[in-house]
Amino acid sequence: MWWLRPADIIDEPRFPWRGVMLDTARHFLTVGMIKQQLDLMAQNKFNVFHWHIVDHEAFPYTSTRFPELTKGAYTPKHVYTVEEIKGIVEFARLRGIRVVVEFDTPGHTASWRAGAPAGVIADCYTDATDSKIMPFAGLLDPTQNITLQFLKEFLEEAQGVFPDDYIHLGGEEVDEFLTPCWLNNKGFMERMRTLKFGNSTDKLQQAFFQTLIEIITHKKPEKRAVLWEEAFYSSAAPKNSIAQVWRGWQNQKTISETLEKVTAAGHQAILSSCWYLNYISYGPDWQYLYNCEPHNFNGTDEQKDLVIGGEAAFWGEYVDGASLTPLMWPRASAVAERLWSDPAATKNADDAWPRLHEHRCRLLLRGYAVQPPNTPDYCLDPWDPPYPQY
Repeated sequence: MWWLRPADIIDEPRFPWRGVMLDTARHFLTVGMIKQQLDLMAQNKFNVFHWHIVDHEAFPYTSTRFPELTKGAYTPKHVYTVEEIKGIVEFARLRGIRVVVEFDTPGHTASWRAGAPAGVIADCYTDATDSKIMPFAGLLDPTQNITLQFLKEFLEEAQGVFPDDYIHLGGEEVDEFLTPCWLNNKGFMERMRTLKFGNSTDKLQQAFFQTLIEIITHKKPEKRAVLWEEAFYSSAAPKNSIAQVWRGWQNQKTISETLEKVTAAGHQAILSSCWYLNYISYGPDWQYLYNCEPHNFNGTDEQKDLVIGGEAAFWGEYVDGASLTPLMWPRASAVAERLWSDPAATKNADDAWPRLHEHRCRLLLRGYAVQPPNTPDYCLDPWDPPYPQY
């Protein structure tokens, strides 16, 4: 028989948005691996799963309305069915985690070309003479009515699969293919001028995102959009949208200036700049992650209140399900404590490392292959997975 001593636990999170972003486009992650990460997120008090589900390289999301889009997946096996996605959403809900899907627009859409209706993806050219098409570039063409109609039907369907009050609409790195796909495209530029945008792609993007906001709020007025920080550089982001700040890794000046700018404009912000877990260095790099402070910028108290939290982001160019867990944990645990705990109690990484070490040993006992966060040390129960005996 076990006896439990009565106790009162007084605890609450510092920030309401404590997220992890996973990229399932660059390397496909199985449903089981995603659920493992959700379990680990719950055990570290994260409450948002930002699912970067598609990108240039692959389109693993299955759309019932536009099934041809999965032609952009790596293979027919590397896709998520609607039933699988709904299962993941429910699995997350039972662990207190919301699933915020991201469909990055208008950039990072090369994989959409394989199955989207003709005209949705702009033709991209090496120069303004329209002499040679670039097949692997990708930007949506917001000057075409077919594009906006397609996005209306696509996003309305997606909202039934991902019912959360938030959706991520991207807005990242449009400048990557801005010149070949828009500026070098004669037909595109003619339509821009016909629509009274002149040569201003900033004005076009502002109208584009406003249209997307109208689509997602038509049947659900409380729905809110998250956008990467570039959408806020030129006032392209609509009011009530949330800025995800990501540029400026290890450059506090850049991070602070961006947070100051977006909050001064009245936008809420989510910080990810210093929490890109795919940036891996030799040694215990978790201290840098731990020492990142979301309120470390010049701004009023009202501006700092607009920072609603942050996300640890793990982009998938060089990681898949075989390496994700040990590379991510317990490094993400350092971010989790920063987002949950009182800043007065999280000032010093030296004070935090015994807690992180203990937590790592705890996760090992639970069966997770998580890496050592520090210099040589040990857990009382070493990692001993049920591999075949040799």
